[in-house]
Amino acid sequence: MPYSVPTRPLTSMRWAFLVVGRLSHYGIHQLLDIKRQINRNIVMNLIKIQSSKDPLIAQVPELYESAFPEAERTDTERFLWMIDHCQEMSFYAITEDDDFCGMAVVFELGICRYLLYLATLDIHRNKGLGALTLRLLREESNLPIIGEVEPPTDDITRRRIAFYERNGFHVELEDPRILNDAHLDPSCVLMLISTHPLSDADECQRRVVDTIYKPMQAEEV
Repeated sequence: MPYSVPTRPLTSMRWAFLVVGRLSHYGIHQLLDIKRQINRNIVMNLIKIQSSKDPLIAQVPELYESAFPEAERTDTERFLWMIDHCQEMSFYAITEDDDFCGMAVVFELGICRYLLYLATLDIHRNKGLGALTLRLLREESNLPIIGEVEPPTDDITRRRIAFYERNGFHVELEDPRILNDAHLDPSCVLMLISTHPLSDADECQRRVVDTIYKPMQAEEV
């Protein structure tokens, strides 16, 4: 799972849950599952986007291509297509005072949720937005959230794991064999992290492969 926001969590906050809608150039802009975090004068929203034509998507292609190496992402056009057509995929825009700051992508797998991407724009890093996003995603559902990280082989990978551990994750499997066998690059060996102990880690891995890996590795939209 790519990592782009190794930030410290904000403190002294309150939050509210909102479900609203508004008219936009593209019709109804669904602001579903908005969570609001208030820290003095900063308001962060986590907005579930349902259409690739939503105005908040405008900066996504550039962020997607700059935040994640080519080996860790699918074709940008396919990624946008998945926002419209993949029912299991939840795309969240991270906003601060209505400005687009970043994104989170979660796949709903029935027995767990898979965090595929979490990234913020460079100008909005070190504000704690990544930590807040993870907190809100955890509070949204009782299902475990799982993801993948590189083993702790250097300072960057150690800080990455520490970031997720500070935000409610633990290393569930050091070598999730089903996932690692499904990677196109055989040298790509990742660890499985989770917010809760998994009752069936193998089934979670199989659902990740079938629901996420295979569609993203397909050649045509």
